Amino acid sequence: MSNIQEQIHILVEVQGVELEIHQAGRLVHALSDESAALDRAVAEREDRVSSEKAALDDLKKAYRDLESESKVNAGMIVKSNEKLRAVKTNKEYQSILKEIDEIRKKNSSIEDRMLEQLEAIESAENSVKAEAAELAGFFQSYQEKKEAFAAKEKRERQTVEALNDKKARISANADPKIITVLDDVKKKVRGLAVVPVQQAICMGCHMNIPAQLFNELQRFDELRFCPHCHRIIYWKEQG
Repeated sequence: MSNIQEQIHILVEVQGVELEIHQAGRLVHALSDESAALDRAVAEREDRVSSEKAALDDLKKAYRDLESESKVNAGMIVKSNEKLRAVKTNKEYQSILKEIDEIRKKNSSIEDRMLEQLEAIESAENSVKAEAAELAGFFQSYQEKKEAFAAKEKRERQTVEALNDKKARISANADPKIITVLDDVKKKVRGLAVVPVQQAICMGCHMNIPAQLFNELQRFDELRFCPHCHRIIYWKEQG
């Protein structure tokens, strides 16, 4: 095997390992994205429960305000009734009766609103309980999935680390100048930078290469490039 043939073999190995690294890296990113999506889903559910709890607290506060107002009015009615016992004229008596009637009407309206508020509170409490229960179930599933994603991501990161070590070992046997050429080609092309030629066809761009170049490839005396896609090409005998 010629030196160039050996170097091309090394480049193909390096490229193969780089593909594995890329695939493992994509899986790491995918797992990280899925984990982040889970975090967002939990946060959204927690926000929803918090919002419903806040709304429930507002309903309860509004009910307490109405209750306080009703108590104040009830106290005013008691005082007005006490005043009735002390009046001396019919005009004063009728005025106080009217005052009591207006307070009672006002309180009746408040009590109606309090009943409506109690119904709204009950509905909100049921909703909060349902959302909280759903969140608890989701959170348990979330924790299990997070642990699974973390374990998978750890394994893939270890795989990437092992592959990088493998690439370094293989690259150590390559001519640094040829590795530089490989890096330059990778910057210029998409996909594989080193491809075989079979039946005078570049497997990178699937274009025919000149017959003379095809014959020269079989010598393995120097690196050669596809005239169309500019990838590093080499002759691969069909099995």
